[in-house]
Amino acid sequence: MKSTEFVRLRRHSEFERCRAGISVKLFRLTILVVFFAAGAATADFDSQLRDAGPATGIRLAGSGHENGGSKIYIIQLRTPSASEFHVSSATNALGKPAPGRSVSLPAFDKNNAAIQSHVRRLGTEQANLMAKAGPNIEPIYSYRYTINGFAARMTPAQANKFAHMQEVLRIWEDEVRPLTTNFSADFLGLFDPTTGLRGAPGLDGDGIVIGIIDSGIAPQHPALQDTREADRPALCQSAWAEASLLGRWLCRIYDKQEDVLIFDPPENWNGVCETGPQFAETDCNNKIIGARFFVNGAQATGPIDAGEIFSPRDVDGHGTHTATTAAGNSVKASIFGTFLGRVEGIAPKARVAVYKACWLRPDATRASCNTSDLANAIDMAVADGVDIINYSVGSSLFTVIAPDDIALMAAAKAGVLTVVAAGNEGPNFDTITSPAGNPAVITTGASSRDGQHSLEAMQVSSPPAIAGKYAVKEASFTLPLIDRDPIEGQLVLVDDDDTATDDGTTGTTFDACQPLINSSEVSGNIAFIQRGGCNFDVKVANAESAGAIAVVVFNLSGDPIVMIGDSIGIDIPALMVGAADGNLFLDEINNGQVIDVVLDKSFFLTEADTGNNMGSFSSRGPGPAADILKPDVTAPGINILAGSTPDAINSVSGEFFAFLTGTSMSTPHVAGVAALLKQGHPDWSPATIKSALMTTAYQSVTLSDGSTPSIPFDFGSGHIDPNKANDPGLVYDVSADEYDAFSCGVDSPGITQARCDDLQSSGFSFAAADLNQPSISVSGLTSTRTVSRTVTNVTDISETYNVELVLPPGIDVQVTPASLSVAPGQSASYDVTFTYVSGPLDFYRFGSLTWVSNDHAVRSVLSIQAISISAPGDIVSFGGSGSITFAVDFGYTGTYSPGVHGLNLPLVLDGFVDEDPDKTFTFRTTNGVTAHLIDVPADQLFVRFALFDALTDGNDDLDLYVYYCPDGVNCTKIGQSGGPTSEERFDVVLPGAGRYAVFVHGFETDNVAGGPGANYTLLAWAFGLIDDQGNMTATGPAFVNAGTTEDVTVNWSGLAPDTIYLGGISHNTPDGLVSLTVISVEN
Repeated sequence: MKSTEFVRLRRHSEFERCRAGISVKLFRLTILVVFFAAGAATADFDSQLRDAGPATGIRLAGSGHENGGSKIYIIQLRTPSASEFHVSSATNALGKPAPGRSVSLPAFDKNNAAIQSHVRRLGTEQANLMAKAGPNIEPIYSYRYTINGFAARMTPAQANKFAHMQEVLRIWEDEVRPLTTNFSADFLGLFDPTTGLRGAPGLDGDGIVIGIIDSGIAPQHPALQDTREADRPALCQSAWAEASLLGRWLCRIYDKQEDVLIFDPPENWNGVCETGPQFAETDCNNKIIGARFFVNGAQATGPIDAGEIFSPRDVDGHGTHTATTAAGNSVKASIFGTFLGRVEGIAPKARVAVYKACWLRPDATRASCNTSDLANAIDMAVADGVDIINYSVGSSLFTVIAPDDIALMAAAKAGVLTVVAAGNEGPNFDTITSPAGNPAVITTGASSRDGQHSLEAMQVSSPPAIAGKYAVKEASFTLPLIDRDPIEGQLVLVDDDDTATDDGTTGTTFDACQPLINSSEVSGNIAFIQRGGCNFDVKVANAESAGAIAVVVFNLSGDPIVMIGDSIGIDIPALMVGAADGNLFLDEINNGQVIDVVLDKSFFLTEADTGNNMGSFSSRGPGPAADILKPDVTAPGINILAGSTPDAINSVSGEFFAFLTGTSMSTPHVAGVAALLKQGHPDWSPATIKSALMTTAYQSVTLSDGSTPSIPFDFGSGHIDPNKANDPGLVYDVSADEYDAFSCGVDSPGITQARCDDLQSSGFSFAAADLNQPSISVSGLTSTRTVSRTVTNVTDISETYNVELVLPPGIDVQVTPASLSVAPGQSASYDVTFTYVSGPLDFYRFGSLTWVSNDHAVRSVLSIQAISISAPGDIVSFGGSGSITFAVDFGYTGTYSPGVHGLNLPLVLDGFVDEDPDKTFTFRTTNGVTAHLIDVPADQLFVRFALFDALTDGNDDLDLYVYYCPDGVNCTKIGQSGGPTSEERFDVVLPGAGRYAVFVHGFETDNVAGGPGANYTLLAWAFGLIDDQGNMTATGPAFVNAGTTEDVTVNWSGLAPDTIYLGGISHNTPDGLVSLTVISVEN
């Protein structure tokens, strides 16, 4: 549910007190994280769960796809355009000229009455034809003066309707035309002559060092050189001079000039240029001023792709893309020989320091990084003297205390700002993980920017209903299309007459996982194959053996990807199309249509981009740390054209540029802007730069649908506005002591207890809500809460600020004082008191607090969750009988009752899993993965699946992956637990009845008989909505008042020895069950 006023994302508050020596493990249940409709009940068992036997007959659930996805088409009509009308009318009026003479026509004047009348007629004609073609056609442009027609988004079927209209002259599918470019700097307003950072102030990042912790760098990339071509006359810079023989001859003298050095040697730089294969010391220059690589952790945990290069050289492309987005020189960009325009980094004069810590694994499409390597990279970057770290790296850990979290907070305290990708796990709430949840970094979501982007394409020539270009990705392991003449042929659906697959799943007869039986049809044509069931090279080899001249694979869901595989023995090209287009082709073939296609590397699609739409993939807040709102900002991250590596082994090699999408792409935009601000304000701290970007951000951003307003969980404070950030007025700075105090307040802090004791005695608050962040978040308001903030004047004038509030619905906000007078360089503090007044409980609501002066507006987002009950989430205790007492805070007035559920015994499942040599989980039941099927009865309140270090036979790292299979066959992933040991747990609140597939992944194991592997015991518990087993009681108040704290006492007895029981205490208000405390008792 999403609303601009209320967002429900209820978690059990972290317990602040424990009694009687109880071990309280603080975890964060989300009541609505997983909610399935209940199915048919199964038999009741002592453990509430049933072992459903071996994991056979299950498969990943398929996704529904739309057929005939809409595209942009240009329709030209037969009626003459206004200019044609003008020429015709004027010629008729002047009459036919005499032989050898010409007639001088009057100039075209769009304000001429006759022309205006004609233009109106054209508009009416176009509107009538669009209405005739049917609903849901979205006009983009109306052309009336040079051609008569329009551009509109429509489906291929609708375009086909136009093709048969008498009034229509011609139809084109929109495609690339020079020039397109990287529009980000323009979109951000950096070139505005009066206010742009690259305009009047002349900021370009000169002297600032950006550390790129990523997959390495392409040192020969033109955007990363420290020289430029010598100046030449304007004539010799023209397209004519480049294209014509005469021009090249006239300008040949300038080709012999030496390049001009555009970067001086860096000052105060402590880094090195670490050499290795295909990376010499000369590959560093005054632009790439340092390079290191970190591979030990990666090598220790599994094989690395044979094509990887053990040096800073990039064979993935991700690192080069982020580096050139942040700091690339202005260069011409082309892909597959098609010129796309000039591209330039946000801070083109900034220096780049490379820290390669991410490596390609065998068969992986993107590099991955080990925490150990990353932590060392951060360490060295700070030591080398970088100013800013670009960290387009994430994790699955819902924490703020991972090794890189701690390292990055230390970097901030040392004066190094880190910009971190929010992640690509959206659009669900609470999908931001480590280290993006860290309050010391700038966490960046991804949104669109105005402009356009180009896609590789293939041409469908017939049938007319679907004729046009379709987006593709070429395989990395097959014969490159660029080395071939255009390939023409029919798209023929393959038939292998077998649903068996290499990975053990049930396939289709057109997945080409077995030799084809329709080679007579495939031979000389282009094989059409479904993704899945076996490796891509198997599919292509089977098609080639049947005589195919090329292969088109269609994806099972989403857009096309770059296929990887073994190239040995394969001599035909292969492409992939997306799921929507693939299903369109499949439907046409199944309906008896013959599809003729042309494959050519020169084919491109051009699509327009509209700015300020959040990417649906962008991870959402509020974030892993209570009362630290994430993300912080959003920035362009969709269809970004920037540098790539010509040495790619996971995609087509030889290309220096690529369009990429993700929060990895938005992160270097912010890093580049931060470099500009750092150049302009060398004395600004990391927290000051972060504050400047957040308090000046704008909020006119929508969701990916282009209409629904975004909320702070989507974009934090909003979209960066770099030019305003250059003069923010007041900032929220954070000291090292304050960061350490925050760390003291989290579970298992990364600093010593003695340090925490010193801070506490000095009066520092450990509450996350009191950390001096530009945003203010309170996630567990039961009555009234006061937080404090301090602002610092970074201008050169004294100013008086008055507070302006946009109240979160149903929350009273009082600010003391309501006016601040702050001299240059001075600070002032204020308190904010939040009081719940009305409205639904257990929902987030948003507002803002803005300090306004004559020249500045300093805005802080407010994120407040008023809750009915704050209770512990998880309590662990011991003994066959016992008692515990815990406190519950109440945010309402009314009746209350604690409900008893359990205590229940676990379902015990013993198993064995091999070590996975690839360290990569996929949905399978072999090669390092063991699956267990478990049936869950109806009307359950809670289910837990768990592994324990003590219940494996050695020093193992096993992970859990959980899928829900409601029909017993088709399974959908609902979660995972993947820490550095075998202590893994996944909980489901209000689970759907039916079958669950729980996979144990042997990420790393020690040796057992026969080689690496692990014997383990998987435990699973459930307790129902009505499930009092008679071995536990709970007592508490019958009536409570808002703003009070009361005790609940739990007693248990009669538990069997040598096992773990699980149950729960539900907290019930007049609105029903609103909170749950899980009780685990070990005996």
